[in-house]
Amino acid sequence: MLFSTVGQGWVFLWMLSAGAAIGAWYAVLAALRRLLCAGPWLSLAADIAFGAGAAAIFCLALVTANYGRLRLYAVLAALAGFGLFTAGVCPPVRRAARALAGAARHIVVTISRNRWMKVIFR
Repeated sequence: MLFSTVGQGWVFLWMLSAGAAIGAWYAVLAALRRLLCAGPWLSLAADIAFGAGAAAIFCLALVTANYGRLRLYAVLAALAGFGLFTAGVCPPVRRAARALAGAARHIVVTISRNRWMKVIFR
């Protein structure tokens, strides 16, 4: 059968977007873990939340796209979506977030060195 006649292309696109959503979920939890300087218990909680969230996203996309039938191309599409998100979207966003944090830090330091701020907030 042809790839497009059975609707497998749509299933592939759904699972590709599910893989990207799982990658975004991982990035959010990694940023939260870094922001909170997570210890072992918070890291364990983040890992459990990632596993539950990834399973929910994968199963929801699988049920929505392919009526719950598990096919190898669907799993490969989810892995490809995760890889594309991790390699393509995450690095520029991470660089932009670091630049914004550096700019915000510079603004706060500049304001705190102002003489009037020192007089007002004695």
